[in-house]
Formats: sequence, structure tokens, C-alpha cells
Amino acid sequence: MDVTRAAAVDRNDVVAVGKSIYSLVLVLLLWEYAAQNGMIHYYFLPPLSDVLATFYELTVDGTMIEHAYLTFRRALVGLVIACVLGVVVGVLSARNRLMAWFWDPIIEVGYPVPVIALVPVFMFWFGTGDLPKIVLVAVGCFWPVAINARNATRDVDENLIWSARMMGTSDRGLLRRVVIPAAAPGIISGIQIALPISLIVTFVFEMVAGGGGLGHLEIQGVRSFDSAQVYASLIAIMILGFALDRALRILRARLLSWS
Repeated sequence: MDVTRAAAVDRNDVVAVGKSIYSLVLVLLLWEYAAQNGMIHYYFLPPLSDVLATFYELTVDGTMIEHAYLTFRRALVGLVIACVLGVVVGVLSARNRLMAWFWDPIIEVGYPVPVIALVPVFMFWFGTGDLPKIVLVAVGCFWPVAINARNATRDVDENLIWSARMMGTSDRGLLRRVVIPAAAPGIISGIQIALPISLIVTFVFEMVAGGGGLGHLEIQGVRSFDSAQVYASLIAIMILGFALDRALRILRARLLSWS
């Protein structure tokens, strides 16, 4: 009975996975068919099999891993900096009138600015190494983290705060034990919004300024008319983004298991 039930569960899992990716598989098959039959010029869209072969070759010789690591490191360091600063500023802006007076106008003005437009400015200021990429990622990711942290903190149920104060909780304990845990879902949502921004900013900056990374690898493919390398770089950034998003989802589920 248990074996039969386990087999049924496994089949259900396979069916669920198939339903979730069938459209993607269909698009990939159409891609391969159209490219193999000359429906699209090779330079614009090489066959998926050629792209995967190039991806494999670049991975085996270490080129793809090296560039992916550079992109991953820059994006992650910038995101971590933005999360720390954004959560601190957002929470304090929601709990302190002076902080709100100072930061609310800056956040409201800074958030709509397309951070990619600052790439030339950061190149002037910091050059083309790791520093400008990390700093620009931090700037771009700061806004959604700060806004979500501020709004989530402001939306904390006042009854929770009053109850904690009635029990003699200090201001510091109130922030640590009540406010931040209650605002955690909104704070993590802001981090989830910032995650793809960190990869986008890093990728674009690498395309413009070079210095290694998947964006630089893609531009190298364009300059050498190697379209398979271009698409292999795109697949690599998609895999990296998907992996980071899944990791953050797992972390969210564990941190918010109580909710």
C-alpha cells in the first residue's frame, strides 16, 4: 500500500513538473525547428543545439564559470549592501519622524530614476572595475528594499505594539521582537523585487564597461559575430537568476514558517 501510494505521489510530481514547463519546452522545440530549417538566419538565431554546445564548451574550459562568478559576486555584494541600508533606513523612517522627514522625499524622488542611466556617471567617478558595478547595484536595489521596509513597518498592527508596551517592552526590544518580525514579509518582498534588479544592473554595466562577467562575455560574442556565444551568455544569466530566486524563496519559506 505504501509503495503504491509513493508511486502515485511520484507520478503526480512528474505531471505537475510537466505542466509547469510544457510551454517552455514547446518554445525551445520551435526554436530548434525554425533555426535548423533556415526559417531564421543563423546570425540572428542559431539552433538551440549549437547554443547548448557552445555553453557546454565554455563551461568545460572554465570561461563561463569565471564570468558567471564575477557577475554573481558583484550582484550579490551590491544586493547585500542595499538590503542592510534599505532595511535600516526603511524601518527607521517608519518609526522616527526626523528620519521620515529626511528620507521620505529622497526615496520618493530617487525610486523612479532609471538606475541604468547612471552607468556613465559611475564610470566617470569610479572607473570600470568592480567598485562602480557594486555601488550602482547597491543604489539600484536600495529603493525597493527601503520602500517595502518602510511601508511594511508602518502597516504593523498597532495592537501588537500597544500590547508589547503594556508588558513593559523597551523601545529597542519592541523593534527587535515585534516590529521587525511583523514587517518581515514585506521586507523580504522588497528583497525579492531587488534581486532581479541587481542582476540587470550588473549585466548591463558589464556590457558597457567590460571587466569580465556574463555581460562582457555576451558583448564579446557580438563583436566576434558569434551569436551562439551571445545566446549562451543569456542562458547563463537566466540560470543564475533562476537559482538565486529559488534560493531566496526557500529562505523566505524558512524564515516566515510562522506566518
